[in-house]
Amino acid sequence: MSDDKIHESVIRAFDAAAATYDAASQVQREIARELVLRAARDFAGAPKKILDLGSGAGHVTDFALKQWPGAELTALDAAPKMLAALQAKFPGVKIIQADAAAPGAIGRYDLILSSMMAHWLPEPRQALARWRKLLSTGGRLHVALPVAGSLGEWRDACRDEHLADGLWAFPEPGFAAGLSENANTKAFIATYDDARKFLLGLKRTGARKSRPGHSPTSLTALRRMLARQKKPFRATFQVEFLALGAEPIPSS
Repeated sequence: MSDDKIHESVIRAFDAAAATYDAASQVQREIARELVLRAARDFAGAPKKILDLGSGAGHVTDFALKQWPGAELTALDAAPKMLAALQAKFPGVKIIQADAAAPGAIGRYDLILSSMMAHWLPEPRQALARWRKLLSTGGRLHVALPVAGSLGEWRDACRDEHLADGLWAFPEPGFAAGLSENANTKAFIATYDDARKFLLGLKRTGARKSRPGHSPTSLTALRRMLARQKKPFRATFQVEFLALGAEPIPSS
């Protein structure tokens, strides 16, 4: 399957999860809150125009509206049902249905926020470089995404059972070195009743896409492995927070 087809299938998975996303995404909400708090500490003054890039159902939008109630906020996502869910909650927010991998000419923003989305893109580092071009002079880009080391509990369980680990491959820590002004990683832990509920949680948030080339495990082997896992089941997200400024203006 080509990169474009894989990317399209990721978008479809999130679109299908629009109705269940909020109830299943408590850790994503916690990460969104942290992202907005970090952006507020970094941004001098109050941004007039804010873009929530890869907004999903609107966790970042919610916290950004509370932090900067006077700002004009735009939410961009490729999944139409996610955008519909967001606009039902925040009718005053402008929405743009577009692919965050290459959003095109959508204006300039004082602050761009993106949480738990960039790792799904074919080239996350290239996406960051494109997003910087959407910043106004003095603008700031803040991004949160899981990096390698995330969901280690599940990966270890698969290894112990000699099963192929089909989870999406996350970027390596520091993948944006030389592009991001600073980057640091913080662990966020989600707790589920059992390992089966962990997998169900992935589906209900849209994060069910396996890494390209993965051959599905037989249901018998999977059920056997799930039954052996400790309860409750913990899943740790190693989240890298990045801060970038506007693209430098070339000297004449």
